[in-house]
Amino acid sequence: MESHNISDNIHELTGSVKEYVKIRVSLLKISITEKMSKVISKMLITMAFFILFLFVILFISVAFIFWFRDHAGPAYAGALIVASFYVILGFVVYLLRKKLFVNPVVTMLSKMLLEEEKEAENE
Repeated sequence: MESHNISDNIHELTGSVKEYVKIRVSLLKISITEKMSKVISKMLITMAFFILFLFVILFISVAFIFWFRDHAGPAYAGALIVASFYVILGFVVYLLRKKLFVNPVVTMLSKMLLEEEKEAENE
């Protein structure tokens, strides 16, 4: 009779372990989905602001070219000044790319992806 109880207990334990594994897999899927949605939404918002910023810079550049034409010289000279400014700015951004872009992006992503694990550890 004891062997019957042990086999029943083993079957019950096996069923419980299977159910636990299914729940953990579901929790992992939900957690990954939540984290990816946060990352994607942050990227989309950043891209939208970046595109808006590019349009603002474009219109400021065109306004400078027209202003330069009206007050200082030919429009092509103003365009060359603007182009030179962007070349210099591009070179500076290239030199500072890790400090300006790579490190902040890595920091932001690590905070977003590891946020839940830190909260679980604090509880």
